[in-house]
Amino acid sequence: MSIAQFRHDMKRAMRRRRLYARINALPPSTVREELVAIAQRYEDGSR
Repeated sequence: MSIAQFRHDMKRAMRRRRLYARINALPPSTVREELVAIAQRYEDGSR
């Protein structure tokens, strides 16, 4: 694995963790659940 690929993977992982942290910081609601579902669908499609 090249250094560039490693950095890309690390940046993607950091963005993913930040996204889920921001979603989880929201108060429990159907909107939060929908955001989690959208994020998971996006992850499944981007692999």
